[in-house]
Amino acid sequence: MELLDAFKAIGFTKQETLIYLTLCEHGQLSGYEAAKLSGISRSNAYASLSSLVEKGGGYIIEGQPKKYVATPTNELLVNSKRWFDKVFKIIESKVVFNKSQQEPYITIAGYDKIVNKLENILLLTNSHLYFSAEHSIINQFYTILSKLAETKKVVLLSDKKVSDSNIIFYETEKSSSVKLIVDTSTVITGTLEQCLYSKNATLIQIIREAMVNEIKLIKSES
Repeated sequence: MELLDAFKAIGFTKQETLIYLTLCEHGQLSGYEAAKLSGISRSNAYASLSSLVEKGGGYIIEGQPKKYVATPTNELLVNSKRWFDKVFKIIESKVVFNKSQQEPYITIAGYDKIVNKLENILLLTNSHLYFSAEHSIINQFYTILSKLAETKKVVLLSDKKVSDSNIIFYETEKSSSVKLIVDTSTVITGTLEQCLYSKNATLIQIIREAMVNEIKLIKSES
């Protein structure tokens, strides 16, 4: 994620971000100075300064001419976090999510989306999980898996053993495929390019049986 994208995620436009960064770099500036240094037209600069102040990204210093100063970055982040916490609480309390009787099969495409989904599923583990993937993939989630293994059952199938003794490990051949079952209620299977995600009991049972049979085969050969 680029810096402009990060500011966009907390509600700033591109021009507001450029103005904020200009104020951070140069300190107190008039509207004219901010426009000149940021490369934004004067009318757009004044509009962005006004909206920036409204969003808590800056302060006005009264005088002739009127000047603007950036809100310290740490204060801006605290304000943004406080705002998002309020937003999350409203969403959690107001949105009613009705699960359909027949759980859908959802296709997830794209590396970042799949990695984020895997991490989210892992973090929601209540009691146990089975995770099959090559070591380079497992390693991306090692910190989470190690923490989970302190209190929950974590079973890994991979081509290279992990060092955490709390994790139950079975060595398999290297493969680009990914299979994760959490609490026998959620499954994601595929590759880091495209995965199928579902809470469908039938799919979970099929993937679970495949993993259990693989473990039995590994045990019989050891």
